[in-house]
Amino acid sequence: MDSFNKLPAELRQGILIQTFCRRTISQLIHASPVMLQQYIASKEYITRALLASELDDSMVQDAMAIILFPPQPTYGDLTTQGLHHCQSWAAQQLQNPLLQPLTEQNRPLINKLGKLHGQLLFFVEDYLTKATAVLPCREYICLSELSTISNQLTFQGRPVSNRFDAANLTGLERKRLLRAFLRYQLRCSIFQGREHLVKTYFNKELHQYGDQRFQPSDQEAIRCVHTYLKSLYGAIFAQCSDAWLPEVDSGSTSSPISGLLYPDSFWVNPDAYASDMCWRRKIPDASSLASLGFDPVKTFLRSATAGKHGRDDLKKWFVDDCPERHSKGDPHWMISDRRLTGHNSGHEEEEDCQKSPGMYQRLHLRIADTFESHREIYRQRAWVFFDDSRFYPSSGVKQHFPTADDLEKEQFDVALRNEEWVLNLADARARHRSQEWHD
Repeated sequence: MDSFNKLPAELRQGILIQTFCRRTISQLIHASPVMLQQYIASKEYITRALLASELDDSMVQDAMAIILFPPQPTYGDLTTQGLHHCQSWAAQQLQNPLLQPLTEQNRPLINKLGKLHGQLLFFVEDYLTKATAVLPCREYICLSELSTISNQLTFQGRPVSNRFDAANLTGLERKRLLRAFLRYQLRCSIFQGREHLVKTYFNKELHQYGDQRFQPSDQEAIRCVHTYLKSLYGAIFAQCSDAWLPEVDSGSTSSPISGLLYPDSFWVNPDAYASDMCWRRKIPDASSLASLGFDPVKTFLRSATAGKHGRDDLKKWFVDDCPERHSKGDPHWMISDRRLTGHNSGHEEEEDCQKSPGMYQRLHLRIADTFESHREIYRQRAWVFFDDSRFYPSSGVKQHFPTADDLEKEQFDVALRNEEWVLNLADARARHRSQEWHD
Protein backbone atom coordinates (compact mmCIF):
# COMPACT_ATOMS: atom_id res chain seq x y z
CA MET A 1 0.00 0.00 0.00
CA ASP A 2 1.22 3.50 -0.86
CA SER A 3 1.46 5.34 2.47
CA PHE A 4 1.23 8.73 0.71
CA ASN A 5 -2.39 7.89 -0.11
CA LYS A 6 -3.30 8.74 3.49
CA LEU A 7 -2.10 12.34 3.14
CA PRO A 8 -4.25 15.22 1.85
CA ALA A 9 -3.33 16.71 -1.55
CA GLU A 10 -2.05 19.95 -0.02
CA LEU A 11 0.45 18.07 2.15
CA ARG A 12 1.61 15.94 -0.78
CA GLN A 13 2.20 19.14 -2.76
CA GLY A 14 4.19 20.57 0.12
CA ILE A 15 6.39 17.48 0.32
CA LEU A 16 7.20 17.70 -3.38
CA ILE A 17 8.04 21.39 -3.10
CA GLN A 18 10.19 20.99 0.02
CA THR A 19 12.47 18.41 -1.63
CA PHE A 20 14.11 21.36 -3.48
CA CYS A 21 15.63 18.95 -5.99
CA ARG A 22 14.24 17.63 -9.27
CA ARG A 23 16.27 14.43 -9.03
CA THR A 24 14.81 13.71 -5.61
CA ILE A 25 11.32 14.50 -6.92
CA SER A 26 11.95 12.11 -9.83
CA GLN A 27 12.99 9.33 -7.45
CA LEU A 28 9.97 9.98 -5.24
CA ILE A 29 7.38 9.87 -8.02
CA HIS A 30 8.95 6.71 -9.44
CA ALA A 31 8.62 5.05 -6.04
CA SER A 32 5.07 6.24 -5.28
CA PRO A 33 2.17 6.07 -7.78
CA VAL A 34 0.18 8.44 -5.55
CA MET A 35 2.93 11.06 -5.60
CA LEU A 36 3.25 10.62 -9.36
CA GLN A 37 -0.45 11.40 -9.78
CA GLN A 38 -0.10 14.38 -7.46
CA TYR A 39 2.89 15.67 -9.41
CA ILE A 40 1.10 15.38 -12.74
CA ALA A 41 -1.98 17.14 -11.38
CA SER A 42 0.00 19.95 -9.73
CA LYS A 43 3.15 20.16 -11.88
CA GLU A 44 2.81 23.83 -12.81
CA TYR A 45 2.04 24.88 -9.24
CA ILE A 46 4.94 22.81 -7.88
CA THR A 47 7.38 24.12 -10.50
CA ARG A 48 6.40 27.72 -9.85
CA ALA A 49 6.65 27.34 -6.07
CA LEU A 50 9.99 25.55 -6.33
CA LEU A 51 11.46 28.25 -8.56
CA ALA A 52 10.13 31.05 -6.36
CA SER A 53 11.82 29.49 -3.34
CA GLU A 54 15.13 28.99 -5.17
CA LEU A 55 15.54 32.18 -7.21
CA ASP A 56 15.49 35.77 -6.00
CA ASP A 57 14.58 38.60 -8.36
CA SER A 58 18.16 39.25 -9.46
CA MET A 59 18.61 35.56 -10.32
CA VAL A 60 15.35 35.55 -12.27
CA GLN A 61 16.60 38.58 -14.22
CA ASP A 62 19.77 36.66 -15.14
CA ALA A 63 17.73 33.60 -16.08
CA MET A 64 15.31 35.57 -18.24
CA ALA A 65 18.23 37.33 -19.95
CA ILE A 66 19.59 33.88 -20.88
CA ILE A 67 16.24 32.43 -21.95
CA LEU A 68 15.15 35.43 -24.05
CA PHE A 69 18.58 36.30 -25.49
CA PRO A 70 18.03 37.13 -29.19
CA PRO A 71 20.00 35.14 -31.79
CA GLN A 72 23.36 36.77 -32.44
CA PRO A 73 26.12 36.44 -35.04
CA THR A 74 28.97 34.19 -33.92
CA TYR A 75 31.42 37.10 -33.90
CA GLY A 76 31.17 40.85 -34.06
CA ASP A 77 29.06 43.35 -32.20
CA LEU A 78 25.71 42.64 -30.63
CA THR A 79 22.76 43.31 -32.89
CA THR A 80 20.56 46.27 -32.02
CA GLN A 81 18.01 43.83 -30.62
CA GLY A 82 20.69 42.09 -28.56
CA LEU A 83 22.01 45.37 -27.21
CA HIS A 84 18.52 46.52 -26.19
CA HIS A 85 17.93 43.17 -24.51
CA CYS A 86 21.12 43.53 -22.46
CA GLN A 87 20.20 47.10 -21.56
CA SER A 88 16.84 45.89 -20.24
CA TRP A 89 18.65 43.28 -18.16
CA ALA A 90 21.15 45.86 -16.86
CA ALA A 91 18.22 48.02 -15.72
CA GLN A 92 16.61 44.90 -14.15
CA GLN A 93 13.50 45.49 -16.26
CA LEU A 94 12.96 42.04 -17.78
CA GLN A 95 9.69 40.45 -16.80
CA ASN A 96 9.54 38.11 -13.83
CA PRO A 97 6.93 35.44 -14.61
CA LEU A 98 7.03 34.21 -11.00
CA LEU A 99 5.46 37.49 -9.85
CA GLN A 100 2.64 37.34 -12.39
CA PRO A 101 -0.58 35.30 -12.41
CA LEU A 102 -0.27 31.95 -14.17
CA THR A 103 -1.60 32.59 -17.68
CA GLU A 104 -1.19 31.10 -21.13
CA GLN A 105 1.26 33.91 -21.90
CA ASN A 106 3.73 33.31 -19.08
CA ARG A 107 3.27 29.54 -18.73
CA PRO A 108 5.88 28.84 -21.47
CA LEU A 109 8.32 31.20 -19.73
CA ILE A 110 7.91 29.39 -16.42
CA ASN A 111 8.48 26.07 -18.20
CA LYS A 112 11.66 27.44 -19.81
CA LEU A 113 12.78 28.84 -16.47
CA GLY A 114 12.18 25.45 -14.87
CA LYS A 115 14.15 23.71 -17.62
CA LEU A 116 17.12 26.07 -17.20
CA HIS A 117 17.01 25.63 -13.42
CA GLY A 118 17.02 21.84 -13.80
CA GLN A 119 19.88 21.86 -16.29
CA LEU A 120 22.09 24.05 -14.12
CA LEU A 121 21.27 21.99 -11.03
CA PHE A 122 22.43 18.91 -12.94
CA PHE A 123 25.83 20.54 -13.46
CA VAL A 124 25.91 21.78 -9.86
CA GLU A 125 25.46 18.22 -8.59
CA ASP A 126 28.11 16.91 -10.98
CA TYR A 127 30.52 19.59 -9.76
CA LEU A 128 29.93 18.89 -6.08
CA THR A 129 30.23 15.12 -6.56
CA LYS A 130 33.75 15.65 -7.85
CA ALA A 131 34.68 18.47 -5.49
CA THR A 132 33.86 16.47 -2.35
CA ALA A 133 35.15 13.07 -3.48
CA VAL A 134 37.71 11.13 -1.47
CA LEU A 135 39.91 11.14 -4.57
CA PRO A 136 38.97 14.21 -6.65
CA CYS A 137 41.41 13.34 -9.44
CA ARG A 138 39.47 10.10 -9.94
CA GLU A 139 35.99 11.59 -10.02
CA TYR A 140 37.10 14.56 -12.10
CA ILE A 141 37.66 12.36 -15.16
CA CYS A 142 34.21 10.77 -14.78
CA LEU A 143 30.96 11.95 -16.35
CA SER A 144 27.29 12.16 -15.38
CA GLU A 145 24.64 11.03 -17.84
CA LEU A 146 22.05 13.60 -18.87
CA SER A 147 19.22 11.74 -17.18
CA THR A 148 16.96 12.53 -14.24
CA ILE A 149 17.03 8.84 -13.30
CA SER A 150 20.76 8.14 -13.35
CA ASN A 151 22.48 9.06 -10.10
CA GLN A 152 26.01 7.87 -10.79
CA LEU A 153 29.25 9.10 -12.25
CA THR A 154 30.62 6.77 -14.90
CA PHE A 155 33.95 6.18 -16.60
CA GLN A 156 33.63 4.81 -20.14
CA GLY A 157 30.26 3.35 -19.20
CA ARG A 158 31.37 1.83 -15.88
CA PRO A 159 29.65 3.13 -12.71
CA VAL A 160 32.14 4.76 -10.35
CA SER A 161 30.33 6.67 -7.59
CA ASN A 162 26.97 8.08 -6.57
CA ARG A 163 26.16 11.67 -7.49
CA PHE A 164 25.84 14.43 -4.92
CA ASP A 165 22.24 15.27 -4.02
CA ALA A 166 21.55 19.02 -4.00
CA ALA A 167 18.75 18.41 -1.52
CA ASN A 168 21.48 18.11 1.14
CA LEU A 169 22.57 21.73 0.64
CA THR A 170 21.30 24.56 2.78
CA GLY A 171 19.13 27.16 1.06
CA LEU A 172 22.00 29.68 1.09
CA GLU A 173 24.48 27.18 -0.37
CA ARG A 174 22.10 26.22 -3.16
CA LYS A 175 21.45 29.89 -3.93
CA ARG A 176 25.18 30.71 -4.07
CA LEU A 177 25.74 27.91 -6.56
CA LEU A 178 22.75 28.63 -8.79
CA ARG A 179 23.49 32.36 -8.74
CA ALA A 180 27.10 31.82 -9.86
CA PHE A 181 26.13 29.31 -12.56
CA LEU A 182 23.44 31.66 -13.90
CA ARG A 183 25.77 34.66 -13.99
CA TYR A 184 28.49 32.63 -15.68
CA GLN A 185 26.10 31.47 -18.40
CA LEU A 186 24.86 35.04 -18.90
CA ARG A 187 28.41 36.34 -19.26
CA CYS A 188 29.09 33.67 -21.87
CA SER A 189 25.95 34.69 -23.78
CA ILE A 190 26.92 38.37 -23.83
CA PHE A 191 30.65 38.13 -24.50
CA GLN A 192 30.87 35.11 -26.79
CA GLY A 193 33.33 36.28 -29.44
CA ARG A 194 32.88 39.87 -28.24
CA GLU A 195 35.65 40.29 -25.67
CA HIS A 196 35.95 44.00 -26.52
CA LEU A 197 32.52 44.57 -24.97
CA VAL A 198 33.79 43.84 -21.47
CA LYS A 199 35.00 47.42 -20.95
CA THR A 200 32.37 49.04 -23.15
CA TYR A 201 29.05 47.70 -21.89
CA PHE A 202 27.63 46.32 -18.68
CA ASN A 203 30.90 45.93 -16.78
CA LYS A 204 29.44 47.48 -13.63
CA GLU A 205 26.19 45.51 -13.82
CA LEU A 206 28.01 42.22 -14.38
CA HIS A 207 29.89 42.80 -11.13
CA GLN A 208 26.86 43.21 -8.92
CA TYR A 209 23.68 41.34 -8.03
CA GLY A 210 20.76 43.75 -8.23
CA ASP A 211 22.13 46.92 -6.63
CA GLN A 212 24.65 45.07 -4.43
CA ARG A 213 28.26 45.10 -5.65
CA PHE A 214 30.19 41.86 -5.78
CA GLN A 215 32.00 40.62 -2.72
CA PRO A 216 35.40 39.02 -3.48
CA SER A 217 33.77 35.64 -2.88
CA ASP A 218 31.16 36.37 -5.57
CA GLN A 219 33.80 36.87 -8.25
CA GLU A 220 35.70 33.83 -7.04
CA ALA A 221 32.48 31.80 -7.28
CA ILE A 222 32.21 32.62 -10.98
CA ARG A 223 35.83 31.66 -11.49
CA CYS A 224 35.02 28.34 -9.79
CA VAL A 225 32.27 27.72 -12.35
CA HIS A 226 34.73 28.43 -15.16
CA THR A 227 37.23 25.99 -13.65
CA TYR A 228 34.52 23.35 -13.31
CA LEU A 229 33.40 23.69 -16.91
CA LYS A 230 37.01 23.46 -18.10
CA SER A 231 37.38 20.27 -16.06
CA LEU A 232 34.22 18.83 -17.61
CA TYR A 233 35.88 19.08 -21.00
CA GLY A 234 38.91 17.41 -19.43
CA ALA A 235 36.72 14.46 -18.40
CA ILE A 236 35.35 14.22 -21.94
CA PHE A 237 38.90 14.24 -23.35
CA ALA A 238 39.97 11.58 -20.82
CA GLN A 239 37.12 9.24 -21.71
CA CYS A 240 37.84 9.61 -25.42
CA SER A 241 41.47 8.56 -24.89
CA ASP A 242 43.56 5.93 -23.11
CA ALA A 243 43.13 7.51 -19.68
CA TRP A 244 43.76 5.51 -16.53
CA LEU A 245 41.15 5.68 -13.76
CA PRO A 246 42.90 5.89 -10.36
CA GLU A 247 41.75 3.32 -7.83
CA VAL A 248 40.54 3.81 -4.25
CA ASP A 249 40.80 1.14 -1.55
CA SER A 250 37.37 -0.23 -0.67
CA GLY A 251 36.01 1.46 2.43
CA SER A 252 38.76 4.04 2.54
CA THR A 253 37.96 7.63 3.54
CA SER A 254 41.31 8.85 2.36
CA SER A 255 43.62 7.23 -0.15
CA PRO A 256 47.00 8.51 -1.34
CA ILE A 257 47.51 8.59 -5.08
CA SER A 258 50.46 6.44 -6.09
CA GLY A 259 49.65 6.12 -9.76
CA LEU A 260 49.66 9.79 -10.78
CA LEU A 261 52.55 12.23 -10.59
CA TYR A 262 52.44 15.76 -9.18
CA PRO A 263 50.58 17.98 -10.02
CA ASP A 264 48.09 15.50 -11.57
CA SER A 265 47.66 13.93 -8.14
CA PHE A 266 46.09 17.19 -6.90
CA TRP A 267 44.76 19.01 -9.94
CA VAL A 268 43.15 17.70 -13.12
CA ASN A 269 44.52 19.76 -16.00
CA PRO A 270 42.00 19.42 -18.88
CA ASP A 271 44.52 20.46 -21.51
CA ALA A 272 46.81 17.61 -20.46
CA TYR A 273 44.03 15.13 -21.26
CA ALA A 274 43.43 16.93 -24.56
CA SER A 275 47.06 16.27 -25.41
CA ASP A 276 46.68 12.62 -24.35
CA MET A 277 43.77 12.41 -26.81
CA CYS A 278 46.23 13.48 -29.54
CA TRP A 279 44.62 16.90 -29.92
CA ARG A 280 47.69 18.84 -31.01
CA ARG A 281 46.11 22.15 -31.97
CA LYS A 282 46.98 25.10 -29.81
CA ILE A 283 43.42 26.41 -29.98
CA PRO A 284 40.75 25.92 -28.89
CA ASP A 285 41.82 24.79 -25.47
CA ALA A 286 39.49 23.79 -22.64
CA SER A 287 39.18 27.36 -21.39
CA SER A 288 38.05 28.76 -24.72
CA LEU A 289 35.53 25.91 -25.04
CA ALA A 290 34.25 26.60 -21.53
CA SER A 291 33.69 30.25 -22.45
CA LEU A 292 30.93 29.05 -24.80
CA GLY A 293 28.79 28.19 -21.77
CA PHE A 294 26.80 25.08 -20.93
CA ASP A 295 24.85 24.47 -24.14
CA PRO A 296 27.68 22.97 -26.26
CA VAL A 297 28.95 20.71 -23.49
CA LYS A 298 25.52 19.06 -23.19
CA THR A 299 25.87 17.87 -26.79
CA PHE A 300 29.37 16.55 -26.12
CA LEU A 301 28.17 14.78 -22.96
CA ARG A 302 25.53 12.86 -24.89
CA SER A 303 28.17 11.52 -27.28
CA ALA A 304 30.73 10.82 -24.56
CA THR A 305 28.22 8.73 -22.58
CA ALA A 306 26.74 6.94 -25.61
CA GLY A 307 29.17 4.02 -25.63
CA LYS A 308 32.46 3.40 -27.39
CA HIS A 309 31.12 4.43 -30.79
CA GLY A 310 30.01 7.77 -29.35
CA ARG A 311 33.41 8.38 -27.77
CA ASP A 312 35.24 7.39 -30.96
CA ASP A 313 33.11 9.72 -33.07
CA LEU A 314 33.64 12.54 -30.59
CA LYS A 315 37.40 12.03 -30.52
CA LYS A 316 37.51 12.12 -34.32
CA TRP A 317 35.54 15.37 -34.32
CA PHE A 318 37.84 17.01 -31.78
CA VAL A 319 41.04 15.87 -33.46
CA ASP A 320 40.06 16.31 -37.12
CA ASP A 321 37.06 18.61 -37.45
CA CYS A 322 36.78 20.97 -34.47
CA PRO A 323 37.01 24.57 -35.75
CA GLU A 324 39.65 26.77 -34.21
CA ARG A 325 38.64 29.64 -31.97
CA HIS A 326 40.02 33.15 -32.21
CA SER A 327 41.23 33.26 -28.62
CA LYS A 328 43.18 31.00 -26.30
CA GLY A 329 43.24 30.86 -22.53
CA ASP A 330 40.80 32.34 -20.05
CA PRO A 331 38.35 34.85 -21.57
CA HIS A 332 39.21 38.49 -20.97
CA TRP A 333 36.33 39.01 -18.57
CA MET A 334 37.85 36.33 -16.34
CA ILE A 335 41.43 37.60 -16.59
CA SER A 336 40.39 41.14 -15.66
CA ASP A 337 39.30 39.86 -12.23
CA ARG A 338 42.35 37.74 -11.50
CA ARG A 339 42.87 38.62 -7.86
CA LEU A 340 40.65 37.17 -5.15
CA THR A 341 40.90 40.33 -3.07
CA GLY A 342 42.36 43.75 -3.53
CA HIS A 343 39.58 45.95 -4.92
CA ASN A 344 38.91 46.82 -1.27
CA SER A 345 41.38 47.24 1.57
CA GLY A 346 41.61 47.27 5.34
CA HIS A 347 38.29 47.53 7.12
CA GLU A 348 36.16 47.09 3.97
CA GLU A 349 38.00 43.91 3.03
CA GLU A 350 37.49 42.48 6.52
CA GLU A 351 33.76 43.30 6.35
CA ASP A 352 33.51 41.61 2.96
CA CYS A 353 35.16 38.50 4.34
CA GLN A 354 32.79 38.34 7.31
CA LYS A 355 29.84 38.38 4.90
CA SER A 356 31.30 35.50 2.87
CA PRO A 357 30.63 31.74 3.22
CA GLY A 358 32.32 29.89 6.06
CA MET A 359 34.81 27.97 3.91
CA TYR A 360 35.88 31.20 2.19
CA GLN A 361 36.49 32.87 5.55
CA ARG A 362 38.53 29.88 6.67
CA LEU A 363 40.69 29.42 3.58
CA HIS A 364 40.92 32.64 1.54
CA LEU A 365 44.20 33.85 3.04
CA ARG A 366 45.89 30.63 1.90
CA ILE A 367 45.47 31.50 -1.76
CA ALA A 368 45.14 35.29 -1.72
CA ASP A 369 48.70 35.62 -2.99
CA THR A 370 49.78 32.33 -4.56
CA PHE A 371 50.33 30.64 -7.92
CA GLU A 372 47.43 29.96 -10.27
CA SER A 373 47.46 26.15 -10.16
CA HIS A 374 47.15 26.35 -6.35
CA ARG A 375 43.98 28.41 -6.79
CA GLU A 376 42.72 25.98 -9.41
CA ILE A 377 42.99 23.13 -6.90
CA TYR A 378 40.73 25.01 -4.50
CA ARG A 379 38.32 25.90 -7.30
CA GLN A 380 38.05 22.25 -8.28
CA ARG A 381 37.06 21.65 -4.63
CA ALA A 382 34.17 24.19 -4.81
CA TRP A 383 35.76 25.87 -1.81
CA VAL A 384 33.87 29.14 -1.98
CA PHE A 385 30.29 27.82 -1.77
CA PHE A 386 29.96 25.87 1.46
CA ASP A 387 29.13 27.08 4.96
CA ASP A 388 31.49 24.50 6.49
CA SER A 389 33.53 21.38 5.71
CA ARG A 390 30.81 18.78 6.40
CA PHE A 391 30.75 17.43 2.82
CA TYR A 392 34.49 16.82 2.59
CA PRO A 393 36.11 13.53 3.71
CA SER A 394 36.80 13.44 7.43
CA SER A 395 40.48 12.79 6.77
CA GLY A 396 42.81 13.66 3.94
CA VAL A 397 42.47 17.43 4.39
CA LYS A 398 45.87 17.98 2.79
CA GLN A 399 44.67 16.23 -0.36
CA HIS A 400 41.70 18.58 -0.60
CA PHE A 401 43.10 21.92 0.56
CA PRO A 402 46.90 21.77 0.49
CA THR A 403 48.94 24.80 1.44
CA ALA A 404 51.63 26.15 -0.87
CA ASP A 405 54.21 24.48 1.39
CA ASP A 406 52.37 21.15 1.05
CA LEU A 407 52.56 21.38 -2.73
CA GLU A 408 56.23 22.34 -2.73
CA LYS A 409 57.01 19.36 -0.49
CA GLU A 410 55.00 17.02 -2.70
CA GLN A 411 56.83 18.27 -5.77
CA PHE A 412 60.20 17.74 -4.06
CA ASP A 413 59.26 14.24 -2.84
CA VAL A 414 58.06 13.16 -6.28
CA ALA A 415 61.27 14.43 -7.85
CA LEU A 416 63.32 12.37 -5.38
CA ARG A 417 61.33 9.20 -6.05
CA ASN A 418 61.04 9.51 -9.83
CA GLU A 419 64.08 10.24 -11.96
CA GLU A 420 61.84 10.35 -15.05
CA TRP A 421 59.90 13.25 -13.47
CA VAL A 422 63.10 15.33 -13.46
CA LEU A 423 64.34 14.27 -16.90
CA ASN A 424 61.10 14.84 -18.81
CA LEU A 425 58.20 16.02 -16.68
CA ALA A 426 55.54 16.21 -19.41
CA ASP A 427 56.24 12.72 -20.78
CA ALA A 428 56.44 11.20 -17.31
CA ARG A 429 53.10 12.67 -16.28
CA ALA A 430 51.49 11.54 -19.54
CA ARG A 431 52.69 7.95 -19.05
CA HIS A 432 51.23 7.83 -15.55
CA ARG A 433 47.87 9.05 -16.89
CA SER A 434 47.81 6.23 -19.46
CA GLN A 435 45.95 2.95 -18.97
CA GLU A 436 48.42 1.21 -21.29
CA TRP A 437 51.35 2.25 -19.09
CA HIS A 438 49.62 0.95 -15.94
CA ASP A 439 48.80 -2.34 -17.66
